[in-house]
Order: sequence, then structure tokens, then C-alpha cells
Amino acid sequence: MSSEIQIINGGEARYLSELPDFQDGLPHGIVNKTKTDVGGTYVAINCKSNYIVVCPFIDLVESIAADKNNRYEVFKCYGKVTESAFNKYIREHQIYKIAVTYDSLPKLLKWMDGKTDGWKLLIDEYHLILEDMDFRESAITNMCKTIRAFDHYTFLSATPIDEDYEIEFFKRLPHYRVEWNQRMPITVRKIKATNLCKGLCKLIRIFNEEGFALPDINGEEKEVEQLFIFLNSVTTIKQVVESLALDRDGVKICCATRKRNRLILGEYPIESVIAPNKRINFFTKKCFQGCNLFSNNALVIVTSDAYRTQTLVDISTTMEQISGRLRCNSEYQNIFRNTMVHIYSTNDNIPSDEEFQEEMQRKEEDAAQLLSLQSKADESELEVLIRRVTVETDLLSIEDGRLVYNEYKKQSFIHKHKIRQAYKDGKNLWAFYDKSEKLRQTKQESIDKKEYDKFDVQLARAIIISYEQLLKDYLEHPSADYDDENPEFRDFRLYLTEKEMNSLRWNKDKMMKAVKDKKKLQQAFKAIYKKDEFISDKDLKLKLAE
Repeated sequence: MSSEIQIINGGEARYLSELPDFQDGLPHGIVNKTKTDVGGTYVAINCKSNYIVVCPFIDLVESIAADKNNRYEVFKCYGKVTESAFNKYIREHQIYKIAVTYDSLPKLLKWMDGKTDGWKLLIDEYHLILEDMDFRESAITNMCKTIRAFDHYTFLSATPIDEDYEIEFFKRLPHYRVEWNQRMPITVRKIKATNLCKGLCKLIRIFNEEGFALPDINGEEKEVEQLFIFLNSVTTIKQVVESLALDRDGVKICCATRKRNRLILGEYPIESVIAPNKRINFFTKKCFQGCNLFSNNALVIVTSDAYRTQTLVDISTTMEQISGRLRCNSEYQNIFRNTMVHIYSTNDNIPSDEEFQEEMQRKEEDAAQLLSLQSKADESELEVLIRRVTVETDLLSIEDGRLVYNEYKKQSFIHKHKIRQAYKDGKNLWAFYDKSEKLRQTKQESIDKKEYDKFDVQLARAIIISYEQLLKDYLEHPSADYDDENPEFRDFRLYLTEKEMNSLRWNKDKMMKAVKDKKKLQQAFKAIYKKDEFISDKDLKLKLAE
């Protein structure tokens, strides 16, 4: 069990900085602020203590440093930032404020010569430790080890990790929850689409041709001027903007500046979160958490495709985080901040709890076997063993050239299964919304298929970068950049030859079925194989049939 939760009374206050408990920073432990846009990082940046704010994304570092209300200058630490720039900042300031990415935290600690006395650490949006483990394992694991060099650290979120998914390290920390007197509920209009891409295209076309008129925060009908669309699929974003022939000057796309994303988007530039808004604004996962977005008149639309796992939005964390991205200040007060639209699809082929438990049991057994083999292996055998481990899907990580059990990964797998389960059918999603304290759902809505037939959105042209081209590029240059969008590529490379892929016409569904069949066959051979035991062809066929 987690330690007892200590309640902090927020009363009628607007910001955490107004409360006595936050005058010199944030408490040591886990802080559930329960509301977004209450100035959690502002407390760290503007108190008199030396602070390091650890961020999941570069854009969040930029967003923190760009706040005009900061009392102190913030040193931004990521990527190619040099030690000389850090030393210059230290020389020129007496109170230090540093915003750093997961990846650059070890580098920063090295520049500090490991001297952490007098420093406080804030891990912002810490719930992403589980959400992003599958594609940022090394950075997150190293970050979680590094923070223990500090005496005072805070894990902060408005949507903290559920107690059921906390690792032992978290459970031992003090827990705080801020209770506010007033919390505005947000009404979510859910729209189920059999074809999510076409549904989104239709929505944008209606907006451009007819406009949207919705009740604002005061109940007065007003015209929507901007759409803020949260969609974690660069491929789908490109498909939508090209299908609708949207002008590049009328659409803003914020995503990771990876080579693959630039290749897909082509003529459409990748823009910064802080760049001026346009009529249509797309945001991938890098902007789902923590980033400050500003508008006086924008409708938030969230899309979740049950057949693209990376687009699924967790209602208890990510959906609530997105609801708080459009911030309020003296200059901006979004009049539609009480309304969101969620376009989603469902998939009844998502594994059941029983099937998932069986999969996790296999992972535990495989991990135990590999760790046992490691204990007996010499140096050359260990190198071969590590090369054969599929670290992305195993419960193991590689640290200092050895395999280690990773509890964060186990909890991440469990957490991701919970998210997938929400999209098994509409009833499941309804239940997840009912558990939310912040989101209020309208009566279940669905897009009628006949409406789609009438609308019949014709794509202006196919996606320039085809599925086949992307897969071939991955086979030639394997990269983690593809794992976000096409996690199946890893299995294709492991289980199929390029000749087999070609014979299956590079069809995703056919290749996935072939991989599934090979996995079953592999499991069957593993189950019947015994060392030094002869087995006839007849008996082998019988056992394989079983």
C-alpha cells in the first residue's frame, strides 16, 4: 500500500504559489495537484531554492523558460547544449533554475560534479514514466536512477499514476493531494466513427465550409475560430491535411522533429508549440502533457483509433491532461474551455484480461530464464545472449552490459493493457469516463454509416510515403523512430523474410497474421522439444497438432 495521503487545502486559491505549503518549493514525495494550470512548475521556478525541473519533452522545457512571469532566468538543458554554456549560467547567477529533459539529466549531473546539496528536483508530468516506457526506456530508466542522488525530489502531476500501478519506490514516498473548493467540469462529446480518418476529415470540412456554433463558458452561442486537434499519428495527420487539400499557411502541425516525421509531412512544416495558432492546429503526444497553449476561441478535439495503439488516449490521465492544455491568464481566456470532442473507434479483438495475464506470465518466465542463463554465462556468451534479447517487449533492460529486471516496464505493460481495454467497445469507454472526476460525458453519440456514405470523403491522393516504402526503409535502417507509429515493424523484421513480405504484397494484416502463426509454431516447438530426445515425424505432427 502507498503511504497515507496528506491533504493540502487549496480553498479558493487560483495557484499553488498562493498556498503556505508551496512558499519555498514543492514537498518531497508525490504531489497530486488534481487540477492543471495551477502553476506547479511556476512554484519551482520562482521560489528562492535552487531547482532542476525534469521534463519529458523539449517543448515543455521551452514552454517553462518562455514564461514571461518568471522571476529568475531559466537555463534550458537538452540536446547540443554545452557545458561551457552551463558554467557561464552558474557564474552569472546566484539562484539557479534549470529545465532539463530526461535524456540530458545525467549530463547535467556530470557537469555539477555530482554535487546535489542545496538543490531540489521536480519531475514534471511524472505519470509519463509508465506511458512512455515502451519507446523511451533507456532515458526514463536512467532518469529514475539519477534522481536518487538528490535529497529532495518531487513527482508532480494533475493525473498521477494510479496506486495499482505504482512501483515499490513510489509507494514508500510521502503522498500529497491538493483539494480545491471549485473545479469546473468539462463536458466531452463522444463520437464513435467506423472510419476515424474519414470522420475527422468530415468534421474539419464542415468547420471550414459551414463553421461551428457552440455554447461558450457563459452559455452564449458563439462561433468557433480555431480547432486544436490532438492526434498521435503523423501519418494520419498528413492523410487528413492532404485529403482536404489544406493550405500549409492555414494548418499548424506540432510533432517531434524526427527525420521520419519530416519525410512523411513533406511540404507541411513542423512548428513549435509556441508558434502562432492557425485555423487548424494538430498536436501529437509531445504536446499532450504540460505544454502551455493559448487561445481565446478554440475547440479541443481528441482522436483515438483503436487499431492504432499509439493514438489511444487514457481517460484518467492523458484526456484530463489535454483538457488543461489551453491555459488562462490576463490575456487569454478560452471561451470553450468547458467543452471537448472525442472521436474514437473500438476494437473487439483487444486481448482479454485472461489472455493478457497469460502473456505477462510468459514474460516473467522468459525473464527468469534469461537472468539464470546470464548468471552462468562467460563474457562471450553474455554478448550473444544480450543480442538475442528483445528488450522492447521483455521485462528486462540492459544496464552496464548486463540484463536487469525492470519493474517500471512491467507496470508499463499493465498500464497500457488497461488503456487498450477502454477501447474494446463503447460500454467500456463509457465506464472509464464515469470514473473521471473532471470529465462529464454527454449521451452516447455515434456517426451514422449512411452519413458517411453521403459524405464519402475522397482522398485527394494517397499518402505520398506508402506503408511498403516505410517498412522497406525500416528494414534497411532499423530505428526506434518507427516504433511509435508502427510497432509491428519490429515483429516483421524478426519473423519474416523480405521475400515473404513481398509474397504477402506488403499487406499489414496478412503479415501480422503470418507473424502470429510463426509465434504459435515457435511456442509449440518450445513446448515439445526436449534435449537429447528423439521424436519421430509422426509423433512430432501429433504434438504440433495438440
